[in-house]
Amino acid sequence: MEIKGKVHCFFEQSGTFKNEFIKLGIPAEDYDIQNNFGETDHVIDLFGR
Repeated sequence: MEIKGKVHCFFEQSGTFKNEFIKLGIPAEDYDIQNNFGETDHVIDLFGR
């Protein structure tokens, strides 16, 4: 499989998957509701107001 562009990983374990894509040379960003480990690229709440 060939991935063109950037991978966007959402929520549960998103940082783990993001880091694996990056190890493979594929640009990736992650999105999560919290940044408990200080590595989340984008903190978002889909249900927030």
